[in-house]
Amino acid sequence: MIIMRHGKSELHKSGLDDFDRSLMPRGVNNAGDMGKYIAEKWGTPDIILSSAAARAHQTAILAAKNMNYPQENIMTDEKLYLLSGYSILRALSKLSDNYQSCLLVGHNPGLTDLVNLLGVKLDNLPTGSAVCFSFEISSWKEISGDYRINFSGMKLAREL
Repeated sequence: MIIMRHGKSELHKSGLDDFDRSLMPRGVNNAGDMGKYIAEKWGTPDIILSSAAARAHQTAILAAKNMNYPQENIMTDEKLYLLSGYSILRALSKLSDNYQSCLLVGHNPGLTDLVNLLGVKLDNLPTGSAVCFSFEISSWKEISGDYRINFSGMKLAREL
């Protein structure tokens, strides 16, 4: 499983809902670069699951493009917007076992909470960065329970 925080987004504007904020040019570049890096380092995921918020969905689309992942296959879920780490685990546990790998694109503080729940001490998952974990499980249903985890590394967009 690859956890990716959305790219750098525009600042809050009067009259613009937080859910509708889009990426800044730096966020656009980082999302594409991170997609390429993920494909080279960890391969193309079987499924991309993204928050439906504009900045996360944009990030997923740009990353998918550089992974040769079909944009129309990206799954979005409004419920992934600002969920806690435990709630994200529950959402992942509902994935079909047809998928061996997943790229999850979302938001803080939930993603940082999730990374910490998975055993990596992290104060903040920066925008445009990704973390990869592998699990010794036979079904996504097991992800919310007891499982063995292998941390495969983290990459920050600014390091690309």
